[in-house]
This record gives sequence, structure tokens and C-alpha cells, in this order.
Amino acid sequence: MKENYLQFTIKVCLTTFLLIFFSLFFAQKIHLPTDDLGRHITNGRIFLEQGTIIDENFYSYTEPDYPTVTHHWASGVIFYLLWKLFGFKGLSVFYILIHIITFYLFFTVSRRKSNFYIAFFCATLAIPLLADRIDIRPEGFSYLFLGIYFFILHNIKEHRYSHKVLYIFPILQIIWVNCHVYFPMGLFLIGVFSLSAWLRKENAIHYLLAFCFSVLACLINPFGFSGFITPFTIFREYGYMVAENQSLLFMQARFGKLIYIHFEILCAVSLILIILLIIQKKVRSFFSEILIIIIFSMLGWKMSRGIALFGYFFIPIAASFSYACLDNQLQSVKRFINIILIINSIALIGGGFLLGGHYFSPIRGRGGIGLLPGVERSALFFDKNNISGPIFNNYDIGSYLIFYLFPNIRPFVDNRPEAYSVSFFKNIYVPMQENEAVWHRINDRFSFNAIFFYRHDMTPWAQPFLIRRLEDPKWAPVYVDNYVLILLRRNNKNERIIKKYELPKNIFVVNKNI
Repeated sequence: MKENYLQFTIKVCLTTFLLIFFSLFFAQKIHLPTDDLGRHITNGRIFLEQGTIIDENFYSYTEPDYPTVTHHWASGVIFYLLWKLFGFKGLSVFYILIHIITFYLFFTVSRRKSNFYIAFFCATLAIPLLADRIDIRPEGFSYLFLGIYFFILHNIKEHRYSHKVLYIFPILQIIWVNCHVYFPMGLFLIGVFSLSAWLRKENAIHYLLAFCFSVLACLINPFGFSGFITPFTIFREYGYMVAENQSLLFMQARFGKLIYIHFEILCAVSLILIILLIIQKKVRSFFSEILIIIIFSMLGWKMSRGIALFGYFFIPIAASFSYACLDNQLQSVKRFINIILIINSIALIGGGFLLGGHYFSPIRGRGGIGLLPGVERSALFFDKNNISGPIFNNYDIGSYLIFYLFPNIRPFVDNRPEAYSVSFFKNIYVPMQENEAVWHRINDRFSFNAIFFYRHDMTPWAQPFLIRRLEDPKWAPVYVDNYVLILLRRNNKNERIIKKYELPKNIFVVNKNI
């Protein structure tokens, strides 16, 4: 039965409302001191100016020849061009648009596999999970590709598109393999739908050919076979613990955020719906969806960075499962459930708008587009006073230094754990902050002239290290703001700067119990 004009208008308004609500979660100003974005932009600049794709550490002076695969080089080119043309505000808008398109693709599949009200509720439930990854990163392209792949594969399965559309995937795969390391997920989706077609006794030859061509397409990258296998090797043991790569249980025990409970609840909801499908003997019709939601839920449990991926797939898959489970209910029951779902959705969204800082609220401290205020000041201070290296910096702020000060100043370390040896982190970087004897030994080796440190680094060793340096008569604090602390070695080279800018020690509140 066709919906009337009023129903159509209401659905359009609600969809618009939902997209605005979703987009506001991503309208958060860029925290450049800890983001990877500065390095990605610099990667793009170096490629366009020199034709170079970085295949070694390159930026750091500590292990410059250590081999690495810059699997996201094409993302850097895109980010650089957008930054050059539109600045950081333009980058923010671009990244918001990527996520809106991705969200709408999954939401559209959700509506087609269920009804508007179930899709709306599932999408509303998933939004805080999606907003776990708001920083501008190459993985945003992976979310977009996953949305495109799932949208196309669903429409082929439902016979809306011809099987010939499958042959667009090898072309997309060439782009994806050069943009981000998640590209094997595209192969996974094609493979799952291929198997599903075979189980439904459909002709799966087009799926299989598309899959094989897509695998070959992955080899079309500057690193060849090494680039192809990088996703399976990049998460090897790092010498430095990266929070987003830790398991859900580890992160939950350490930080106790609501998002982890939320993820667990939605995983439980997915499991219950699968059990209901098994009871109703509908598993065969939903084989691909069941396998996808299981795999992405497992990924979220294994690495917290996978939570957002699960959230996107939860929207259409939970909606389709729910709709199938309600298939035998009376029309009056379905109408009642639809009303309850839309009321709950509007309540969650309305509460999010009214209660700033609430878990379901997009109104947060970093709201807006472009850079957070004042993030560039420390780099400008460093450059204006012609402060020279070598510098010691912490892991978090490495990309910031690469963006603002490279090549005149090279960082000691940056936030690419795969670009440094395990021994560098375990025997040098961490011990020199934990142990004064190691610090003096490494300091003698490199002769640090300056310390450039993100002062909110909450690793166990960072704050005690900063306290000791502030108490060390050999070092003078000359700059501090909301993000950065800069100290200079007391020597003839820095004498003029220290005399002009040295900060009194009593402005620093030191908690020795940290």
C-alpha cells in the first residue's frame, strides 16, 4: 500500500532530523596535538611536491631508515588538497559529509530490509557507537567503502541491480587499498555474499569472478604484495601500547566508559535476534547478515577501534532481523510497536539536544569545525624563536610536530608504532621517562636541546617525567598552554630565549602522587 503525502513528509522530516543529529556528533573541532591528521597532510604534501611515497620512518631522527608501509598515502593526498584549498574547516566539513553519506547508505538498506520505524530506532541506538571515531582519519574512507559495498551487494541480492554491477568492485578496491588498511573487509563482504548466493542455489559465478578480480586489484599499490598483506601484519606486537587496539574488556576495566556497556548490550540484542531467527527457521535467508554481524562484533571485542564498524552494520542487520521476527504478528501489534519505537527514538534524540554532555548528546566540549583555539601557538613560538633540535617529544604530539616544524625540526617519535622497532619503545622511549639513569644516558647520546611535550599525556610514566624535568635545574620551562609544555636546556644557545621567556616554577601545580 502506498503511503500518503503526509506520511512521506513526516518520514522525510524525521530522516533529515536524524541526519542533522548524527552529523553534530562529528562536528567537533580538531585536536591537532594528538591527532594523526598533521602527518597525513604532510604525507600528501611530500607526494605532490616530490613524488615520494614514504616507505621508511623518514620523519624521525631516531630510526629514520626503519621500513614501513604507508598504506594510507592516497588519503594523505586528499587531505592535503582539501586543506590547501579550504583549510581545516573545509576538512572538517568534508569528513562530516563522508560519515553522513555512509550513515545514509546503511540507513537506506535498513529501511528496505525492515520498515522506516524499526530502521529509525536501530540507527538512533547505534549513533553513539559511530561517534566513537570522530577524528579525521583515513579510516573514514573505509567506512564509506563498506557502506557502498553493503548497499550494492544488498541491492544485487534483492534483484534491484544486475549482477554486472559486481564488476565495479575491483575498481573500488584499487582506490581502497591505497586509502586505508581496512580494504580486506571489502573482500570479506563480497565473499560472504558469494557464499550466500551459492547457498540460495543462485548462479554465484559473477560473485566469484568479482571476488577474484578484486583480490588481484589489491596488488595495485606502490608496495605490491607487501601492501596487500599489511593488514594482516600491521597489528603485530608493538613496543608501545595503542589504546584503540586493545580489547574491549581491557578498555572497560581501565576506563569504564558507557560506550563499552552500550556495545555489549547491542551485541546481546543481535545474539537474541539470531536465536529468534533460528527458532523461526529463517537462518538461511539471513546467512550473510548473520555472519557479518558476528564477525564485526568479534572485531569490536578484540579491538575497541572496531566498535564503530559494528555500529554501522548493526543498523541494517538488527533492523532486518527484528522485522523478520515480527513477520507473523498482527498488523495492530506492528503498528503499536512502530509507535513505541519512534517515540523512544525521538526521546533519545530530543534528550541529546537538550542535555549537553549526555551520552546521547552531540553537544560536547569540542563542538564546531576547524581547529581547536590556540593549538598552533606552541609551534609558532618554537619557530619564531628559531629554537633548534634535537628535541625530545612524547608519542602523542609527533604528528603535530611533523605538520608544523618538519623538516627543520624532526621529532624524536611520532604516533606510528609500526614505524619504530619494538626495542626502541621498550629499551629507549619508555625507560627514559621511567628511569633517570636511562634518561641521562639517552640525553647524553642525543644531546637534547628542547623538550616539546603534550602535557595531558596520561601514560603512567609521562607526568612523573614532566615533574622531574620541571625540578631539574638543567632545564627551563619557557612555554605552556592548554596543550603543550616546552622546556629548553640551559646552555649558551638558549640563554637569550630563556632569559626572555622562562616561566616561574610556582605556576606549575605538581602532584607528586601521580
